[in-house]
This record gives sequence, C-alpha cells and structure tokens, in this order.
Amino acid sequence: MYRGPPEEWWEKVPPKGFIQRDLEDIEKCDALIAYLPGLSAGTCMELFYAKLKGKKTITVCGIRDPSPWIVAHSDIVLNSVEELEELLKEGI
Repeated sequence: MYRGPPEEWWEKVPPKGFIQRDLEDIEKCDALIAYLPGLSAGTCMELFYAKLKGKKTITVCGIRDPSPWIVAHSDIVLNSVEELEELLKEGI
C-alpha cells in the first residue's frame, strides 16, 4: 500500500487523518505484524498501540540490539521476512 508513492506524497497527507486510519485498522485486526528493517517512529507507535489494545504482535526487526520498548511490546521478534513466512506456514 505504501510502496512507490508519488513524489512529494508525504507532503500532501493530512497527518491526523492518516494516523486515525492506522489506529482504526489496528482496532479491527487480530494481530499486528510490525516490519522494522530500521527504526521507524510510526511503526513503533503502532506496535505500542496494538499491544495496549491486546493484539498479538509480531515484529520483523533488522535493528541490532532493538530498544527494550520494541522487545517488550512484541510477542514474537523475528530477524527476517523469511522467518515470518515460516512462522505463518506453521499457523501461529
């Protein structure tokens, strides 16, 4: 959904509406998969919110020594998308 946005896309996104939509999506989901190949404030906030809402959280984390905040709010921490694929095949 976010791949390949037009140039200057972020400058045209109303932040409050964008965030509200993300929070509503989290409330509707059973689990959140957070992809953190690098540190992202938005993804960290979504992870925190999902955990507060009692959602299962899985984080694919490419960060060396991730913050305790990331680890504490993740039910499962994986190192790669391939590990996620294997986990999903097992039917978590």
